[in-house]
Amino acid sequence: MAVTGTTTRLIDIRRYNSVSDFIKDIDAEITRLKGELGELLRRLENAKAKAEVLVKLESLLAGTGGKLGGTELNLGQAKAIINPTPKQEFDILVDVVRSLQNRIIALERARKDLDPLVRIGDLDLTLEVIYENGVPSRILVRM
Repeated sequence: MAVTGTTTRLIDIRRYNSVSDFIKDIDAEITRLKGELGELLRRLENAKAKAEVLVKLESLLAGTGGKLGGTELNLGQAKAIINPTPKQEFDILVDVVRSLQNRIIALERARKDLDPLVRIGDLDLTLEVIYENGVPSRILVRM
């Protein structure tokens, strides 16, 4: 069972003294997120192995009515899972990995779309960038 909920739009405003500072920030964020993704994928593989073991255990316990954990508490928009089963942990990690992959793809796409800004070079400009969910959505170029 994957945990899903309403999406919250995170807005952030950052100032940059040059186009190159802006591009460096985006490149650094892409690198950081890829590192996080690598770690999550390692955790996901571990969770997958545990989930496969759980499936076998559950089939053994099916006739006994035994339960291996995974009680969920609804805390408004958040859920707390007491003693999550490996399957629950796996499903949650899959959701997190997908979300992170989508953010990396959006940032890489945004980075590519910024090529016209890169071509103008580091003129005496200040950039104010509005980020929505960690991805640049609007750029205010000030002279």
